[in-house]
Amino acid sequence: MPESFDVIVVGVGAVGSATCYHLAKQGLRVLGLERFAIPHAQGGSHGNSRQTKIAPYIGGPYEAIILRAYELWRELVAESQQPDIMVTTGFLDVHRQPQVAHYNRTPDPKETGYFEKLDLAEIRHRFPQFQLTEPYWGTWDPTGALLRPELAITSFVRMAMQQGATILGNTPVQSWQADRFGVSVQTDRDTYSAGRLVLCAGPWMGKLLSDLSIVCTANRMSFGWVWPLRNAKSFLPAAMPCWCIDDEPGIYYGFPMMTDVPGYKIGLHWYGENVDPDQFDRMPNAHDEELIRVGLRKFFPDGNGPLLGLRTCLYDHTPDDVPIIDTHPDHDLVTLCGPLCGAGFKFVPAYAEAAAELAVTGTTTLPIDFLRIKRLLKQS
Repeated sequence: MPESFDVIVVGVGAVGSATCYHLAKQGLRVLGLERFAIPHAQGGSHGNSRQTKIAPYIGGPYEAIILRAYELWRELVAESQQPDIMVTTGFLDVHRQPQVAHYNRTPDPKETGYFEKLDLAEIRHRFPQFQLTEPYWGTWDPTGALLRPELAITSFVRMAMQQGATILGNTPVQSWQADRFGVSVQTDRDTYSAGRLVLCAGPWMGKLLSDLSIVCTANRMSFGWVWPLRNAKSFLPAAMPCWCIDDEPGIYYGFPMMTDVPGYKIGLHWYGENVDPDQFDRMPNAHDEELIRVGLRKFFPDGNGPLLGLRTCLYDHTPDDVPIIDTHPDHDLVTLCGPLCGAGFKFVPAYAEAAAELAVTGTTTLPIDFLRIKRLLKQS
């Protein structure tokens, strides 16, 4: 192992693994440090499936980022030769409010191909497994897809190491330091030095940023898999899209059944309870199951069958629930990539590309001004 590196990346989950890859393919000496195994189920980059879609972001600040992320996901599929990383299923976005600002408009011509407004009758016709009543309605994005987080992470890591990166799992970082000459990172086994540092620590970013007086939180979340009571074929990818339903307790979301994971996945996208990522109850419980049963009983009675599994995960949040992608305000050689605020996986390769560009050049081609940390420093 080299005594020093060009860049050290702390955290080799979703965005950290992608950042290692983006840096390594530029020929840089990269060290990735992950406190757990790679991949792992201790943060927010596990659970076999994530959603991505384009329509909700067109016309807003994330538009360029999601479009670039789609390009990079497709490049990852091609370069890794792993087509299951991104499986096109379409995305159904269901609402109950009569007015949703983003969708209550005439679609821009550039949205052709991923924006179609559906009334209740059309949803029932296309997707009869959704048991919806008035006043629900939806939009359809045929480019929506299911992403495989563990497969994506292992592919990014494998390709980064093939490009010469050094990546160490089960190596907790204890502290880091930076000055105008470089950075050093102390782990439980050694101290490493580099020209630059990228922090991609997910739910642990709050602890790493505590000196900035920015309160970032980690929230305990849960999701589960069930076997349909009836009509199991209607929950397969050929018939079932990825979806979200905006409802009273939060946003229910789900995925079609995949061949390598038995059952139909459903979760409740809300903000859970704040926890210390190093000390909380990871064991799923009856309350976690009831959260998903409420949604199944209401919207998918055919799917409300035997429980096959429950898991917990962590969402990481900033005070305004907008991610941080920026240079550290006190250290020009340190780049921050996170927290990603519970909805970051779809943007991962674009966020990682921006972080890699910031680390190397101090600038990025992506429009990330709204993700800059200065907005939070003004509030603190």
